[in-house]
Amino acid sequence: MRKSFLLARSNLRKAKGQTAAIIVLIFLGALMLNLWLMLSMDYKQNFDRCHDRLNAEHVTFAIDGDSSEIQDFVKDTIEDDERTAEYFLDTVMHMVGIFEYNGGEMNSELIFMEKEAALSRPVGKIEIIEDSNYTSGVYMPNLYKSEDIDIGKNIDIFIGDQKMSYTVCGFFNSAMAGSHNCGMCGILLTKDCYQELKDAGCAPIATFGSIRLDDKTESVDYDAMLKDAVSARFAAARTLSNTYDMVSRSRYISQMICSGIMSAMAFFILLIVLVVIASNIINYVQENMKNLGALKAVGYTSRQLVRSLLLQFTGISLVIAVIGVGFSYVLFPYVNEMMVSQTGIPYEIRFLPIPFFLTLGVLGGAVSFVVWVSSRRIRKVEPIVALRQGIHTHTFKRNHVPLEKAQVQLNVALALKTTLSGMKHNVTICITMLALSLVAVFSGVMIENMIADMTPFLNMIVGETADSCINVEAEFEDEFLEKVNGDERVLKAYLYNSVQLLHVGGDVLMVTITDDFSKVNNQDVIIEGRFPKYDNEMAVAAKYGEDRKLEIGDEIQLMVDGRQDGYIISGFVQITNNLGKDCLLTREGYERLGELQNTSYYLNLTKGTDIGAFNSEMKEYLKGKVNTTIDIAATVEGAASVYVSLMKMIVFAVLVLSVVVITFVLYLLVRTIVSNKKRDYGILKALGFTTGQLILQTALSFMPAVILSTVIGVIVNSFIINPLAALFLKDIGIVKCTFTVPVGYNVMAGVGMILAAFGITCLLSVKIKKITPRALLAGE
Repeated sequence: MRKSFLLARSNLRKAKGQTAAIIVLIFLGALMLNLWLMLSMDYKQNFDRCHDRLNAEHVTFAIDGDSSEIQDFVKDTIEDDERTAEYFLDTVMHMVGIFEYNGGEMNSELIFMEKEAALSRPVGKIEIIEDSNYTSGVYMPNLYKSEDIDIGKNIDIFIGDQKMSYTVCGFFNSAMAGSHNCGMCGILLTKDCYQELKDAGCAPIATFGSIRLDDKTESVDYDAMLKDAVSARFAAARTLSNTYDMVSRSRYISQMICSGIMSAMAFFILLIVLVVIASNIINYVQENMKNLGALKAVGYTSRQLVRSLLLQFTGISLVIAVIGVGFSYVLFPYVNEMMVSQTGIPYEIRFLPIPFFLTLGVLGGAVSFVVWVSSRRIRKVEPIVALRQGIHTHTFKRNHVPLEKAQVQLNVALALKTTLSGMKHNVTICITMLALSLVAVFSGVMIENMIADMTPFLNMIVGETADSCINVEAEFEDEFLEKVNGDERVLKAYLYNSVQLLHVGGDVLMVTITDDFSKVNNQDVIIEGRFPKYDNEMAVAAKYGEDRKLEIGDEIQLMVDGRQDGYIISGFVQITNNLGKDCLLTREGYERLGELQNTSYYLNLTKGTDIGAFNSEMKEYLKGKVNTTIDIAATVEGAASVYVSLMKMIVFAVLVLSVVVITFVLYLLVRTIVSNKKRDYGILKALGFTTGQLILQTALSFMPAVILSTVIGVIVNSFIINPLAALFLKDIGIVKCTFTVPVGYNVMAGVGMILAAFGITCLLSVKIKKITPRALLAGE
């Protein structure tokens, strides 16, 4: 073993540049791998830890009204179900609310609770994350902490047709009601502010229930049972609910996206590291054939020589992997800061042994295997043959580019000869450029669809957008329509109302109702089949249909307010508002089962119309008849800004990583070629070739592989990027991605990659300048 250590140390001393480049690549691989493992294995489990710590519910619901009849019925229904482990009922206020957030607006179903009562709940506890000395005001979910929403600052919350102003006293954490992504969002009010809101009468009193189950996987079915029972008994009561299954997935959308990207980058970097190491070992054997023969002649065995390479590369990998893992903990607070802006749940950063050992195991094992496979040819080396430089100098391979018959310029012909004689280098380049082509195409898609223009992203994720949404009581619908249809600022107004219903034998679905689906702006929301036309038709979310093995033409039973009827599936829709548990019905189709208590209308307004002013005018004109108005553009901007910021950072990071990776891969390959062809370069210089010509030859020798792999990579990845993105987004209901692939950007990115590779190779080949015929003749 001591001899193997001495050989490994000697090899490292002779190849400092190569070692440095491999160190950088392994460092990046370990960093990305450990970050991915931390996000995928522990970060999401943080929700379960938070859920257990707060004794949080598995089903949460709110029902308008707090009469003894409602509470007794709910209590009996919960207690009669043997799946119930424990529950708690109390009284809150419940209403859609709007407030400014992230430069836009946030609207959500708000649950207003008195602070002290909320903190003392035995089920669904709430914890204060940050407190202050302010004794009158509001406590906001931790998710909303920002420059504009902070302790001591005022926040205006629009509830119905009233504006309530509060001082922000602090921030809290709730597992099931701490984010708009939960379907309901808790707001804590100090005792005086709670009473003030109650006296204002703009938020109805509601019964709020928190239920823990013996088996949390039953949360969806339990929620459906409870909804069915309540709607059958209290048809007119407005209800709202969420489940553990829905909340645990919806609060970690950014984690899922970031984790998927990091896993892909970790895999690509690891693959490139392994290819580079394999290429270097093969070149090492060829370059050091005489030395290997001498070592075998003096008694070293093949096993010792292979072991020295294992010690060299595996040892470096493990040491650098430890450093990479350590640096990932330095970087993780910044990643966590991005994640908390979407999850809203605090995360305590600590050492995680499983990701650490998995990172070491994967890197060390993969490198060891590649080294062992690549160095097997050492066993076939005989001392006498090796001392004669093997048969490498007596090759009888076909000369594909005979110089005397070449139809191209001499420098190009010599470059082609180098290209064809280094197929292993070409394989390394191709794999690297194919991987980086995917990164470039992904970056282009994200820039085009999320950063430059969010419309494709919103059409796919949100489903439908307009300029304004106004919700009015059903009895005043005709008066509202007469007003907006006579307003020249309104281009189009159409019903777009969402309520919940029950799929009998299935889950609670979010149904979107409209009077005519030909009026909706986003006709691409249907990805198979067609919109429902008749009152016995429906379109169901593609993910839900896939999970339930439903097909177009199947009939399913729907229930609203205790009434049940059959509907034929006319198409599959892609909407993520309820994480893929959505459906579409015409108004006539919904009214076969239930009556709308209020109606939401989407409005397209003329260009230049001040949406906020328009909404205020409508609210004033129909005072007391409008429940809420929403500036959809501002709401989308506020909600989507988190994802845009996240994507900007991810795109920037992957592009920087791509430049680093290609630079070090080319450095290793150029160094190997220059070292192997030192004698050839000396001869060519003696014949009159200049340093510039030799640098150009070296750079051109890489170009065929670079150009071919980049062109193929950009073309192929442009076709597969949407299916790959759909795999990452499947959990939120996306089964078919329709991102716009920017052809122009991809072409420019491909050209840029080729030019960058050429420029980097030229810079790295400058060391050819140091090669002189005199030095070679002198034996230096």
